[in-house]
Amino acid sequence: MTLRSTLFLLIFALFVLPKAHAFESPESSKGEELKTEKSFEEKIDSIISKRLHLPSVRSKLDSSNTKFIAVYGHVLEANDKRALETTDDEDLFVAESLFYLLNEQLMQRNDLLLKKATPDVRNTYKQLMNRFNFISLERVKILVDYYYDKARDKWIRPAKDQYVITITMVVKSGYFLYQDRDSAIEIRRYGYYIPNPNVKRIFFNDGYSEVLWKNPNETSLSTVNVLPYQLIEKIQSRKKPNENRQKILNLLKRRNFSTIPLVIDEIDEYCKKNSCPEEIKYKRYLNTLGILYRAGMLRRF
Repeated sequence: MTLRSTLFLLIFALFVLPKAHAFESPESSKGEELKTEKSFEEKIDSIISKRLHLPSVRSKLDSSNTKFIAVYGHVLEANDKRALETTDDEDLFVAESLFYLLNEQLMQRNDLLLKKATPDVRNTYKQLMNRFNFISLERVKILVDYYYDKARDKWIRPAKDQYVITITMVVKSGYFLYQDRDSAIEIRRYGYYIPNPNVKRIFFNDGYSEVLWKNPNETSLSTVNVLPYQLIEKIQSRKKPNENRQKILNLLKRRNFSTIPLVIDEIDEYCKKNSCPEEIKYKRYLNTLGILYRAGMLRRF
């Protein structure tokens, strides 16, 4: 069970179960719990969908060229007997060895990019890097109800009962540096999300569908999005405060309005020699202050 799943079930136990009717049957209680889990997962889907441009399941099925076969089912909890029975010690050893190699390689590349980054990026990253940066090996075990047959464009039930597949992936959490070829080095915040057990979805090797209330043969898959396991967000570097802006701020704090026009003139002179499009809106604000001062408005304060 993931940390998020554990917290969710704890909250559910503390605040939802006490409100249940004393004579509620186990079947109806389980049904309500499943409904609550689905509702929670749908909220997660909505939050992620609003922040990312996501492909549909239909487009993913049509364009996927990987060997991984899409499946429909739900994630198994770590302590589920069906998940434990599928553990292979040899495969586990290979995966762990590969993980440590990738971990070392990723951290070395991160150190190299830090040395090459601009001062703004370096300063911002140094403030963020000690928060919760880590790389982990995540294994997701899925109990399969259907698998996708691309040749027939149909979802088929597996012949074997209790069929379980394992997705193994290296995921990053925290802040890491990124560079695509010769582009500028940027900071990215990484996180990942593993869906709640018992909630049915379509799973790919790099993502999962939104919650499905019906099996995939009864659902319009062109209207269902695919969300990534790994979530990535670009972080803007914090540039040093503009000296002239800091001057204005200090003058306003000291109520020294008479000196503001002089600073405005300094900014105008600087922008004649240097390109500073980001100062255009700020200059309008300063010019308004200058006009108010010359009109005698600020002298009243």
